[in-house]
Amino acid sequence: MIHHTESLADHDVSWLAIRQPAVVRLLERELASPDNDAFAAGLALACRVLAGRTPLGELRLDHASLATGMAAVRSGRCDRAMVRSLRDQIDELPVALTRAEQDAVATTIAAVIWAVLDASVRDLDLDETLVA
Repeated sequence: MIHHTESLADHDVSWLAIRQPAVVRLLERELASPDNDAFAAGLALACRVLAGRTPLGELRLDHASLATGMAAVRSGRCDRAMVRSLRDQIDELPVALTRAEQDAVATTIAAVIWAVLDASVRDLDLDETLVA
């Protein structure tokens, strides 16, 4: 059972590195440290967001969209419930992070989510009618 879980995790990380290299570089830039615990946490959560049960298909995030996401999150334009959910997920990971590392991981993953949502909205066909 553990082997199966590890192979799924390896697959997700490989997929992320191949399909979303800009995200991996963002995680490295924002979360790398001597022990790399924050980077590992960010990688785990990025895999959940981008390669989980409903992968994003052909969507590829670039440096510009991720920079826009970071700016949006850092300026406070982020849903508080999403941030709470990210913090809960960080707490569940088998890694010990300082408060500053938790903040950095939450901010970085919120920026990834922002970029995904922003790209998804841009890709909507404007002729389609959205039904609430």
